[in-house]
Amino acid sequence: MINIYRAIQNSQSFIWNGFFHSVRLLKYSSSSCKKLPPIASVIHKSQTSNIRNTLNPSLLTCMKFKNTPSLTISRKIHLTRSISVPRTPDLIYFPDVLRWLKTKVKFKYLRNVWDPSFSEGAFIYGSTHAICRITEIINNNKVAEFEGLLTAPARIKLIEDMTKKLTRTQREIIRLHPRDIKILVPMSVDLSKTGLGKECKVLMRVLALKWFPQRSGYLRLVLVALQSEFTKDYTHGIDQDWNISSFDVMECTVLTETPSNTL
Repeated sequence: MINIYRAIQNSQSFIWNGFFHSVRLLKYSSSSCKKLPPIASVIHKSQTSNIRNTLNPSLLTCMKFKNTPSLTISRKIHLTRSISVPRTPDLIYFPDVLRWLKTKVKFKYLRNVWDPSFSEGAFIYGSTHAICRITEIINNNKVAEFEGLLTAPARIKLIEDMTKKLTRTQREIIRLHPRDIKILVPMSVDLSKTGLGKECKVLMRVLALKWFPQRSGYLRLVLVALQSEFTKDYTHGIDQDWNISSFDVMECTVLTETPSNTL
């Protein structure tokens, strides 16, 4: 059994308003433990029809991913075309009950009063892929592709973080696939009115785990913690698109765990 909880607890992410204090490791075994379904798989098919009303066209393109081969266990790999990696540990998040209820109530109010087309499930699905797309752009260092995905202030700040805050190693390991995301939680929903203006902001926090091949050929477990804010202007109705108004990399580090000590 892997002691991944201790490894994550020792990371700097635990100063993050206690968010990851609510993270627990599920008992992990390659032979007996069933893997939790990916975030996207828990969304009912009928909800996907609302995705087009959830994110702007640029973000919708983030949802196209190629099928990936089945995963098998391999303690040591070589950087070849065919790479086999083990399944990452499963984590579960225990939210603060009052915060969870408050978020649910605001989502319900958003749907019933402001936007009948809103679907929380479709929003989670779309934001998952949008966040992965941002990490892909960071990894590829193609900042021009942020256009249409982030607001201008968010884009300027993220580009500055890429050059001054993130190391070369962090940019190399940050790229995520939806299957890497273990926890994606709406932390707050802000419905604000200023005069005739109406705006909704949803703050999302992400915890992801993935295996990353080292130059030596060994796998190491990577922890990525992100915070992203999605904003939609409802001043002129529901036709406006969701945009990413903030994107922060809270943690991106290589842990000491290897596949050999996860079983």
